[in-house]
Amino acid sequence: MSDVPLLVSVEEMLATAKLQLVDIRFDRLSIDLVDDAPQAGSDLDGSEPTPIEINCMLGTRQEGKRFGTRFEFRITAPQWQAVIAVIAYYEGCQEFVLSPEAPADFASKVALMAAFPYVREALSDLTTRVTGTAVLLPLIRPGQITFAPNK
Repeated sequence: MSDVPLLVSVEEMLATAKLQLVDIRFDRLSIDLVDDAPQAGSDLDGSEPTPIEINCMLGTRQEGKRFGTRFEFRITAPQWQAVIAVIAYYEGCQEFVLSPEAPADFASKVALMAAFPYVREALSDLTTRVTGTAVLLPLIRPGQITFAPNK
C-alpha cells in the first residue's frame, strides 16, 4: 500500500492521479407544489424573476481509482420546492488515497463546475413542466461556492 500516493489537493488529483470525468447522473429529481402559496400571477405580472433560496450539500466517495461527488440542491420558491441531486464520477490512471481536505477541494474547484449546468437545466425543465414557467439558477463563478472538509 506504500506505493499508493496520498493526494492532498485538487492539483495533485488532476496531475498525479490524472482524474477524468467519466459520467454524470441524476440521483434525484423532484418538485413539489406548496399548497398555501399565492397563485401565480396574483402579485406578479411575470416580469419579475421567481425569488429562490438555494442550499447545496456535498457527499463524496473514493475507492481505488474512482472518485465520486454527489451534490444535492434544495431549491425553494414561494410556489414550489425542488430537490435535484447529481453525481459526477471521475476515474484516475492509478489507485490513490485522499487526505481529509482533498475531496472538498476537488468538489469546490472542479466537480461543482462540471455538475452545475446539469442542475440548471434540470431545474428549468422541472419548473417548466410543473408551473409553466422556467426558472433558471444564477450562474456561478469558480470559487463562489466552496465546501468544507469532512471532519
